[in-house]
Amino acid sequence: MALRLRFVVPGAAFGLLVMATDAGATDPPRRIHHTVEGQGVVATQLLPHTFFGGEGAYVIGSDTFSARFGGQVLGGRPFALGDGKIGNVLAVATLDGCGARQVFRHRVRMCVGAQGGAMAHRWIGYDRPGRKSTPWVAGVLRGDYRYSVTERLGIMFGVAVTLPVIGPEFRATDAQGQSSPLVFPGPVTGLLTLGATFRIR
Repeated sequence: MALRLRFVVPGAAFGLLVMATDAGATDPPRRIHHTVEGQGVVATQLLPHTFFGGEGAYVIGSDTFSARFGGQVLGGRPFALGDGKIGNVLAVATLDGCGARQVFRHRVRMCVGAQGGAMAHRWIGYDRPGRKSTPWVAGVLRGDYRYSVTERLGIMFGVAVTLPVIGPEFRATDAQGQSSPLVFPGPVTGLLTLGATFRIR
């Protein structure tokens, strides 16, 4: 997986650079747009069970380059650890820089950014539960496709990966004073998204 990321991240950066060079040479003066996005999200490899949730974002920029300000809330069913189970909800804010190419009604976009927030924990069946929440910081690489139904309304789907830098730590103590093992997020979390966009102006 680490070897793949060594090629994916530089490749995405190179793609954005190529689009920047080409757009600067051929495009007319860029018009600034304001767009809102709403999507359903499925996250895998975050914890033992799949997470589901939603994401909203505000995007400002041209058809070629934009800044994306978003937020996600994800949750999954509890997983077993030691003598009990742990239920979790992740809430994060995301900031991305994006490059895109629009051809008629079709748009392909690549974004690179970061997210930060917290994961809340619900400890079930533990004599001495652990912390109620832990911080979350991760890098984000995403790509999506949008089809414009009208001038303002579009349907989009995408994929993304997050690379956790600071993730949840699970440790609880039972009645005998023994600590449960630690669990950290995987090296990469995969996201699938599906939703709609609406251009405000």
